[in-house]
Amino acid sequence: MEPLQALGLSEAAERTYLDLIESGERTVSELIARRRLTTDELSVVLGELESIKLIERHADMIVPVPPRLAMETLAERRTQEAALARRSADLLSQLWTRRFGQRTDFELLPSHEAGRQVLDSIQRDAQEQVRAMTLGNLSTEGHKIVDGLFDALNRGVRYQVIYGAHVLRDPAALHMVRQCVDAGEEARVFAHVPMNITVVDDRWALVAARTPAPGKAGIAVVVHDSPFLTGLVGFFDAFWRMAVPITSGTGTDGTASPGARQLLTYLSAGLTDEAIARELGVSERTIARRVSRLQELLGAQTRFQLGLQAARQGWL
Repeated sequence: MEPLQALGLSEAAERTYLDLIESGERTVSELIARRRLTTDELSVVLGELESIKLIERHADMIVPVPPRLAMETLAERRTQEAALARRSADLLSQLWTRRFGQRTDFELLPSHEAGRQVLDSIQRDAQEQVRAMTLGNLSTEGHKIVDGLFDALNRGVRYQVIYGAHVLRDPAALHMVRQCVDAGEEARVFAHVPMNITVVDDRWALVAARTPAPGKAGIAVVVHDSPFLTGLVGFFDAFWRMAVPITSGTGTDGTASPGARQLLTYLSAGLTDEAIARELGVSERTIARRVSRLQELLGAQTRFQLGLQAARQGWL
């Protein structure tokens, strides 16, 4: 661990302080020679160390200060800064909320049905690309593929969709997803999808959030071209990079058995051994043995390394 770098100091500052601990106080010229720094570079380094009270200057002598008091003082300052940041966030959020209703970038939908109508219109409106993140099995109840999806795919619209990990536990939902994949959709799964987001051609997006409170409806917003839309695209792209691909049900490349692919997909989606064993109808001990065999096969010491190696081999 690099203790001072973890606090935001440079590597040069950390090495200089460790050198002072080891060798004791030094003159500026001695530090320049020992650390092989220019005068300007050393000045920056010493400024970093002085900012958190780890050194003192006595004439031309640089004296290291015991770190305990300096670190506790820094921790207290950071705590106060964090509290101030939270208070500032509350104030700024109030100002944002007042302004939010006046912006034309956002369109608050009045009902769940209005949100469904906008969702249905996406397939007709899309021209090049749809990127979606969904909490539901698919977009509608009853495992119904959203109307117009296949027509849009046939027109050449590219679909990238991230599903919640529950699709792996629901055979009917997984079958529907694989139908979409067979038709050309790029599908991935992520353990905890936070909300429903659909971005259309980077022109506008539909954002819907559910509430866990019974009897209370969720909220749906149409976001038009704005910095917030750009942020949503970045949010989706970050989740897309972390999510695990869902392969078509029509064959593999022969490098991994379907069972191995299924197990790796479950693991990468964040399912526990207990949940995987329940889905596959085997014992947890069997799952542990299968994982161990895959680790041995791919030369992975940990499950994290197993996921990386499987991805490199094209098994995911």
